[in-house]
Amino acid sequence: MNALALLALVVPAASPDDGSPQPWFTVGPLVSVSRRQEEAAWGMGVESTLNLAMHNNRMGSFRSGALGVFGQGQWMEGDHARLCGGVQGTFLIFGLETGLAYETATAARRATTSLHLAPFLGFVYGSVGVRFSVPLENERDLSGRLPYGREVGLTLTLKKPFSPML
Repeated sequence: MNALALLALVVPAASPDDGSPQPWFTVGPLVSVSRRQEEAAWGMGVESTLNLAMHNNRMGSFRSGALGVFGQGQWMEGDHARLCGGVQGTFLIFGLETGLAYETATAARRATTSLHLAPFLGFVYGSVGVRFSVPLENERDLSGRLPYGREVGLTLTLKKPFSPML
């Protein structure tokens, strides 16, 4: 997802030596495969991030990372949307995003809001992560539809990082 810290290591001229935060924006396609109870689901969409990346070239300094926000939109299983957003942080290539996800209703399932947690490995132009979603509600709606269940999934992104915006 966000490999801005690694990008800063690869291209140190793009960020100052003093470690001052640099705003970065990335955007690109997102593909996921996930499992809920006995069913598998796939999704295709887009993810964007806006982060403050810090990098320090001085020896003995361990100040390389980023903190920011992310947003995702996916078309899931060809019949409903999954929208997600929240905060994320990275240190070197290790990252974690946390937030809320919302899946729209279908004929079989009711609309569901879930907690979203996704550790990932970020590289300059993409990421590989594991996504966990836990629904906030579990009752049927008036028409008898259940919410989407717990989810564990694999996510892959390709990202176009843009140079510092300021």
